[in-house]
This record gives sequence, C-alpha cells and structure tokens, in this order.
Amino acid sequence: MAKTDPRIDKRKVTMTTHVAMVDADGEPYFETHKAVDYVRPDFLDAYVADAQTRWQTVHVSPEPDAGPGGYDGATHVPAGLEHELAGQTFAATQED
Repeated sequence: MAKTDPRIDKRKVTMTTHVAMVDADGEPYFETHKAVDYVRPDFLDAYVADAQTRWQTVHVSPEPDAGPGGYDGATHVPAGLEHELAGQTFAATQED
C-alpha cells in the first residue's frame, strides 16, 4: 500500500544506541544497536516514553508508514508500556 492511503496512521520509530566494545586483541571499537518498529498513534506517546528509557536516540517519522506488515499487519502493544492496551495483540486483518 502507498503511504498516501488514509488508513495508514502508524509512525516508524527508529531506536539507536552506540556501545563501546573491546575486541579479542584489546582494541576498542563501537557497535551500533538499532531497532525499528511501526507504532499506532493511540499508544505512540507511551511507546516513545518507554523507548527513551532504554535507547540513546529515539526518532519518530513525521510521515505515516505502514511498515513491512502493511495496513493489514498485526499489532502488538508491549506489556511493559504504561497504557491501557499494554500486553494486547491485535491480529492481522484481511481485505476481501
């Protein structure tokens, strides 16, 4: 589905952390950990607030993005969120 589909209201949330590591020879290097999720607006604020406690940077896309699951993809609300929907999973829908 195109991003212009008015049903698409999720936002792409990109979370990044940089970690200092040491290799087997004792040489330091940086490793980047990154996660991407597509979050519905009804729990976006709670999701971002929670992510900011564990990630160095949290970026929310300004434009709607359905993500790889598309508009019809399943949605899971993480159990640890301070939100009334926490822990619930909404099954994927299918259009006929």
